Amino acid sequence: MDEDGGRPVIGVHGGAEHLVLYPTWTGLLAAGLVPPGLLLLGWLALEAVGVGVVTTVLLVGGTVTGVLTGRDFPRHVVFGPQGIERRCLLRCHRLPYREVAAIRRAPAPRLAAVRAAHSSDPTERARIRSGLVAAGPGRRRWMLTDQPESREEYDRLAALLVAYGATALEAGRPPAGTPPTSLYRRHAPRLVD
Repeated sequence: MDEDGGRPVIGVHGGAEHLVLYPTWTGLLAAGLVPPGLLLLGWLALEAVGVGVVTTVLLVGGTVTGVLTGRDFPRHVVFGPQGIERRCLLRCHRLPYREVAAIRRAPAPRLAAVRAAHSSDPTERARIRSGLVAAGPGRRRWMLTDQPESREEYDRLAALLVAYGATALEAGRPPAGTPPTSLYRRHAPRLVD
């Protein structure tokens, strides 16, 4: 619970000058378990059949996915006066607002988009299913979240971007009832500027 103009805002982490958004637990678990799982399978294949194509693919694949997810899948993202800070397992990636052209919605998962297109329920078609990405120059994109934020988090983000004269928020506002990204987080991370 943070203070916003004297009233508590439930589910919004970060205080008056910051906003913290989180990925899904599913995304974090996948990022943390898939690379070691591939390495374990590679090691078992190495023990069972020795060096071969499958063994090499599993070991190299586990190593590469481990490095990529450790460097690029954020544990949480902090929006603050200096810019966007993506705190990943292996690094803290800072994006000054001048490097970010816009904050947009990530493309919806294909299966969800197909289901929504064929649904007769208009609320199902309008539902936002994807998180946010920071769009940089050219085709540069950085994942911020893999889930939609709550309306309260969206409103805080919009206010912060206006207050800091930062980048444009081109993502659509999530529907009412969207849970906050901090739903299962007890404590906000320590913020340092």
